[in-house]
Amino acid sequence: METYTTSEAAKILNVAPSTLRYWESEFGNILNIQRNENGYRQYSKENIALLKEIKRYLYEQKYSIKQVREILNLEKSKQDIAATLIANTDPNTADFLHALLEKFDQIENGIEDLKNGQKHLREEYLQAIKLLSITQERRDRELIKEIRYRLNEKKVKNSGLIHKLLPWGKDK
Repeated sequence: METYTTSEAAKILNVAPSTLRYWESEFGNILNIQRNENGYRQYSKENIALLKEIKRYLYEQKYSIKQVREILNLEKSKQDIAATLIANTDPNTADFLHALLEKFDQIENGIEDLKNGQKHLREEYLQAIKLLSITQERRDRELIKEIRYRLNEKKVKNSGLIHKLLPWGKDK
């Protein structure tokens, strides 16, 4: 069985080794990370897959540690219950339970798609706000330019008037 050290796992997941140690402290009962004879953590492929899922929940979907723990415990409970039910039922009921579990998975995938869609809409909204801000800045610059132009025209007009009114401003 192939295993990874903490630094190798951190590199695979693109997180700091301290993050992995923290996640182990929070999700230890779910992760069940083995240690070698020297006490070093040994991450299995299953651990890496579960850590990727944890990272996705935390970083992409912005769930809290507590929420992720509840989700993972719920998934584990669901799998345990399904395995127990299927083992203790007749074939027709087992087929029904399999179909039901597939529907649950489809619903969860649909929820996931909706969350991803919501994330994309939020990103598009922020981009639109940014574009509006840029447009407003352009409009403000044009307005300032126009004000400066008009003030300069008045200044030129007024300086000509001053030269006409004042005796030392006249040319002889």
